[in-house]
Amino acid sequence: MAGRDQEIRSLSGLLTGERLVTVHGPPGIGKSWLARRAAETELLTGRQVIWLSPTSAPAGAAPEKAARRLRGQDLHDALVVVDDCEHLGPHARSQIAGLLNEFPGVSLLVTARRRLCLAGEAALLLGPLDGSEAMRVFTAAATAAGCPLPDIRADGGAEVSALRARVSELCDLLDAVPGAVRHAAGRLGDETLDAVLDDPLGPPARPGPLADAERTYLTCDAAEQLLWERLSVFEGPFGLAAVQAVCVSGALPVAEVLASLDRLALCVLLTDAEGRYRMPAAARRTGAARLDARGDRWAVVLHHRRHYAAVAEEAALLWRMGRHREADELVLSARPDLYAAMNPATAPLSPAAEAETASGIAVSLWFHWVADDRVTEGRRYLERALDATLGARPARSLWLLAQLMVCDGDLEAADPVLAEAWPLAVRDGDSTCVGQLAQIRGIARLWKGEAEEAATEFAEALEHLPRAPEFGPGKGVTVALLALALVQAEPEAAMDVIATSGEWTPTAPDPLADAWTRFVLAEISRWEGDPLRARRYAAQAARLMLDLRDRRSASVAGELVADIELGLGNHRAAARLLGASARSGPDAPADGPVPAAVAQRHSRRWKKLRSLLGEEQLRSEQEHGAGEGLRVVIGQEQSDG
Repeated sequence: MAGRDQEIRSLSGLLTGERLVTVHGPPGIGKSWLARRAAETELLTGRQVIWLSPTSAPAGAAPEKAARRLRGQDLHDALVVVDDCEHLGPHARSQIAGLLNEFPGVSLLVTARRRLCLAGEAALLLGPLDGSEAMRVFTAAATAAGCPLPDIRADGGAEVSALRARVSELCDLLDAVPGAVRHAAGRLGDETLDAVLDDPLGPPARPGPLADAERTYLTCDAAEQLLWERLSVFEGPFGLAAVQAVCVSGALPVAEVLASLDRLALCVLLTDAEGRYRMPAAARRTGAARLDARGDRWAVVLHHRRHYAAVAEEAALLWRMGRHREADELVLSARPDLYAAMNPATAPLSPAAEAETASGIAVSLWFHWVADDRVTEGRRYLERALDATLGARPARSLWLLAQLMVCDGDLEAADPVLAEAWPLAVRDGDSTCVGQLAQIRGIARLWKGEAEEAATEFAEALEHLPRAPEFGPGKGVTVALLALALVQAEPEAAMDVIATSGEWTPTAPDPLADAWTRFVLAEISRWEGDPLRARRYAAQAARLMLDLRDRRSASVAGELVADIELGLGNHRAAARLLGASARSGPDAPADGPVPAAVAQRHSRRWKKLRSLLGEEQLRSEQEHGAGEGLRVVIGQEQSDG
């Protein structure tokens, strides 16, 4: 097994001064392997080690047999290893205590799914491997199964990279639990990698992770089993608040949930650095099957959906309050379960019954899709929810769909969606939605090169939007977009919009508005004949857009910096900046939505740079910039400037 260096050191330290050390954790986590390594280390020091494995004896017989083996021997400072003590039966705890009392000269190293909770016990809880260690375990186990794989840690080209990605995906699906990873790799002797990826755990009838999980389930009491089943609806990490919201009801009151959760955390669940729980894949499948058999799935799933709809609303509120990092972190920490709650196909009653909840979650997460450059992903989830909707589709959901279509460069598809949404928003008296729809119409006009019409739409949006809309971009974004529509033809008017709106200051709390305002200020500074100030504003805009993970917009801002450098005579810097922009290339089309004027400048600037630097140097500088990345190159040029 790979890794575990820290755990080996910790266990060796415990064995130096403790009489009873228990290595515990879920099935397949590597308890026996770690105990064996520790025993081998102790043997090298000359210490007497006696290995007792209850699995090789009838249930309940090992302690008596062990006692007979230990009596009459000189056992001063001996280490007795009791591996997998669950096989000792229901009285394992008292039998281990009996060994300690009868043989005061020995120390015991026990592996178990749970702590024994005996006086003087030192416990070491094992967690999963990290990703690279899990992949090493997989490749070693595949080799042992007669199916050696290439060294996926090496840079072996596209084929090896693709294999590395697939093995990494498989290890993630198995939660990097070493026993499950080894079991999956061992199946390569009879199955293809594709087949293993399709069903990482394999059939439950065979020995392996599912059989281990079933055995562990049967050792739990009734409350633990019921909580295990309810926890199986979680797709990713979850905290105590989520457990209480989803699992507390009926036969599981709060006190019972908390007590059972503490016990399951020691023998079934994994925990991360933030203290959140995660149920391994095998335990999750076991619990899901039992939950179905009990007939409780739909009730628990409904609690799950309601809870994560509230989580999405909380994240949206944090974003509106300017606490964007907290909003991002909340969404990312709950993303697997938020995404699961947006799937109407798994709704408790019918897809149509949960379609509105699913699309409502998507709308609450608008900033996650737009600002985090997950436009295609968001569009897929939203369209699936809207397809399941019976009757009129919600206006706010249609707004988000149009927003994502425009961000995806699909302007033609957005037009009929906007036409469908507008009368619905007016009918509902939803002024905020009307304002957001007007803003999207303005963006579509702007990207088509219709700046005057775009300005009209943005002005209408400002009439409808409150200062802090309950969904969608803040009013400051619309102000910046109105200024952007005006800046090419009327830069003074653009400056007046920014100056009189009261929506922007150098410490503006809305990074999206701040980024586009600084972009406009860069254009205004160029018009005023101050290229250094223009470069500073454009670079600031690009960095803010990168912070928002909005690569398309950052590329537009990066190209503005390049234009300014070109005007200053910094031809190589301009070429590096263009290479660092994701959209850029001498013959590359615009990637995603950009104003028509920007797209036209794209080809002109490359033609000029080609004449100034020559084809070879232009390519060299472009590749250099692409390798460094936009944030690094902008920092270099600012430093040089």
